[in-house]
Amino acid sequence: MRIDIKNQTLVISEQVTMSAVRKQDYEQFCHHLQMQKISEIDLSQVTESDSACVALLVAAKRIASHHALDLHVNGIPAGLSMLMTLYGVEEWIQ
Repeated sequence: MRIDIKNQTLVISEQVTMSAVRKQDYEQFCHHLQMQKISEIDLSQVTESDSACVALLVAAKRIASHHALDLHVNGIPAGLSMLMTLYGVEEWIQ
């Protein structure tokens, strides 16, 4: 998983899977959300995703809610959208 910040957008790229996301990645992701006033997460460059990506997005929404931030998620891959639907979180995350 790779994380880049462009203005107030957190861009996630590469694989966002259980085998690719490490504890440090999660901590960095949360830190950026809390400290940089992120307003958007862009997933358009994600090459592969699974439930780890869903978990990151749920964490992002919780952090945004806690800090009263209006957070939007864009570029959601079709497979990830289906997973979010199966978990019942698609409307909440988008």
